[in-house]
Formats: sequence, structure tokens, C-alpha cells
Amino acid sequence: MFQGLIQRTCLLVATTAETLLVRQKHAFDRAVLKPKVRCHFPKPKEVKRIKVHGWDARMSTPEGRRVIMRRILKGRHDLTH
Repeated sequence: MFQGLIQRTCLLVATTAETLLVRQKHAFDRAVLKPKVRCHFPKPKEVKRIKVHGWDARMSTPEGRRVIMRRILKGRHDLTH
């Protein structure tokens, strides 16, 4: 009885630790967070918007990474342009 309880507890702890490590590993991985890439925008204003408010611009500064994290925690579907 105690052996089964210990085995289940160890298994639960191992799976929880594994999921935490995987989540930390992929905290800012673009492929995990944003699997669907939007279509390419041909218009000049849209290109400028992407350069100013896009993923690469946000990830290049600490404040931009903070913006992305706030949007992740809020549950936004689209993190950046």
C-alpha cells in the first residue's frame, strides 16, 4: 500500500518537474508561442508596423520582452504584429 503511494507520488513529482522544465525552456520560443505565421504584408505601412511593433522588435529590448510577457499572462491570442 505504501509502496504504491510512494511510486505514484514520485511519478507525479517527476512529471510536474518535467513540465516545468519544458515550459521554462520554451518561455520565449517563437515556434511554440506563435505557431501560425500571418501572411506576408506587401503594403509599406504594414511593413513599417511590423518593424516597429513586431516580434523581433519586441524581443530586442527588455521592455519589449516585458510587453510580450504581459500579453502572454493576459492570455492574448496575438502577441505581436
